[in-house]
Amino acid sequence: MNDTGDKRLGRTSLIGLVIGSMIGGGAFNIQSDMGGHAGGLAIIIGWLITAIGMTSLALVFQNLTNERSDLDGGIYSYAQAGFGDFIGFASAWGYWFSAFLGNVAYATLLMSSIGNFFPIFKGGNTFPSIIVASILLWSVHFLILKGVETAALINSIVTITKLIPSLLVIICMIVAFNFITFRIGFFGMDGYGLLPAVFYIHWTLQQP
Repeated sequence: MNDTGDKRLGRTSLIGLVIGSMIGGGAFNIQSDMGGHAGGLAIIIGWLITAIGMTSLALVFQNLTNERSDLDGGIYSYAQAGFGDFIGFASAWGYWFSAFLGNVAYATLLMSSIGNFFPIFKGGNTFPSIIVASILLWSVHFLILKGVETAALINSIVTITKLIPSLLVIICMIVAFNFITFRIGFFGMDGYGLLPAVFYIHWTLQQP
């Protein structure tokens, strides 16, 4: 807490917020999606293109922060300062809408996963799934309304639950890696050319 009484998040909490916002539901089925539609070469190229793009985006935001440290209202504030209120509003609305769709996708994936154990939720789009997912989303919403520290705590818990299975998948892949299997279809899968596969992988990596 600073001299004015405002509560600010520390670096660890901020890093957790960024990690939590970057890891969406798509991270948990991306391996099967990529493996079924592209060979190893296309996947590697797609990862490189995506890495370059994401690094460039991060550097852009770093530069914006350094140049306009007075803007602390979020992404939309840069658009508002540079192009006016309407573009700022459109940017904020678009960002909110993308987050809204991301939450819906994540809730659907969650209920679909639970459906493997409880058939009533199978598919993630049944009526019980919608009710339970809505209750969970609104519960998190009301907890966040209690303040930024509560939001950071919830995000830290969620981020840990995201990182644990991701790390387990990486460990399992390292242990079970088979070079002969990896070489199968390396230059292209049947029915998929290299260039279309690269674009497919790049698009898949952008999904929430």
